[in-house]
Amino acid sequence: MNYYLAPMMGYTDCYFRSLVENIYGNSVTTFSEMIVDKAIIHNETKTITKHFLKNNKSAIQIAGSDPEEIKRAINILNKVDIIKHVNFNLGCPSSRVQENMLGLALTQKYDLVKKCLFELIKYNKDVSVKCRLGLGMNEDKSYIFDYLKLFYEIGIKKVFIHCRNGVLNLDTKKNRTIPKINYNLFLECCDQFPEMELIPNGEVNDLETFKFFQSKNITQFMIGRQFAKDAFFLEKLDLENVKKKTASIINTINELEHYKYLNINLLKKSIFTALSNISNSKKVKKEISVINNYSGLLNYFERNAIWS
Repeated sequence: MNYYLAPMMGYTDCYFRSLVENIYGNSVTTFSEMIVDKAIIHNETKTITKHFLKNNKSAIQIAGSDPEEIKRAINILNKVDIIKHVNFNLGCPSSRVQENMLGLALTQKYDLVKKCLFELIKYNKDVSVKCRLGLGMNEDKSYIFDYLKLFYEIGIKKVFIHCRNGVLNLDTKKNRTIPKINYNLFLECCDQFPEMELIPNGEVNDLETFKFFQSKNITQFMIGRQFAKDAFFLEKLDLENVKKKTASIINTINELEHYKYLNINLLKKSIFTALSNISNSKKVKKEISVINNYSGLLNYFERNAIWS
């Protein structure tokens, strides 16, 4: 099976993405936090170097609603060798994103989405889209079918679908719980568009759900907050085998040694996600929390056997 770490504001920074990549290797593909096209256009160097390490393996998720600005951002990204996959956000329901007609809000304007996507596909490497099943509380098959048809006709065949609707007058947290998960409609999308690569997202976090999808020949999954709760949860479910846990932490720390924007607290935050289920979690987290420099953090993991 293949897994994707979903883009999440405040979570999928370069620290956490590096950790997940070191834990799972090529089994998990990671996505950056959403980056607005204007940031790429007006502050290219800082935006790229702050969000992506020199050995980057992550896809970049971008958002925009002005075709001309998307064109400019894509022209820049075409020259960035360390990024090889651009994902376009058509699903974020946050109020801040709505104010700029980005994400889910943009899907209210079908023709504008079409113009934006025509600029997106000028990217010369991999392109994908992330979207919702619908807009509003009620099921609306025409919404997702019309957009999947558009993606396909434009040439975008890889689509990550959050398997619930998005509601613009609900905050981001409520959008993760109030609109009901609708895996059946996702599967109907797969039947209607067999030539597309449709990947489910949303509450894919337990063995029962994985087995359900496997029974339907779905073997790729995008997962978000479950990784942030427990970075090793795929191993916990016996879906992956991680043999060298300490080494994965040490490798992550080493990768960040020369990172210009190193923030030790953000690095520790990412590492804490790997410590959720150890027997002495509170003690280890307390010891790590007082470490305030890079070398101290590296030495801690080199000298302590966290996992037997």
